[in-house]
Amino acid sequence: MYHHPHPFFAAEDHTSLQRGDVVLFRFPLNDENAEPSAPKRRPCLVLNTLSSGDDRFVEIAYGTSADTRANRGYEVIVNHPASRDTAGLSKPTRFVGARRIIVHVDHSGFDGQTEGPEIIGKLDARLMERLNTVWARIQAEADTAARHREEQRAEQVRWEHEARGFR
Repeated sequence: MYHHPHPFFAAEDHTSLQRGDVVLFRFPLNDENAEPSAPKRRPCLVLNTLSSGDDRFVEIAYGTSADTRANRGYEVIVNHPASRDTAGLSKPTRFVGARRIIVHVDHSGFDGQTEGPEIIGKLDARLMERLNTVWARIQAEADTAARHREEQRAEQVRWEHEARGFR
């Protein structure tokens, strides 16, 4: 999970990118054995729009046509022909919520013919419900992890106090 020292806030400008939009982005490769060439442009799903001061960011999920068992429970699958048309996709696509990044809207990975992100489509209402379910799960797990870190920090402080003779 990405942790930034300065907080992000939900973006107020809803005139451009919105949650549920499908954009083209050169998503970074995980494979250490991959060729050093730039990754290919692929569809990515906008999970959230964020702002920090005047800067705008988007949290996007990786899109793939590969049907694997990896990251089950975190994906939004677009396979119905009408849903694919609405999303601007030519073939069934899985958006993997477990594989996501936060990038600036002017990131070089959005290198389409237009300035900024190229929106190719949007999720339909049924898939937006699925996105909301995935997003709620991601947020719940982030909250649980943050609570665990805070408990560990409090326990560490308690141990340090006990080591110095305090109770």
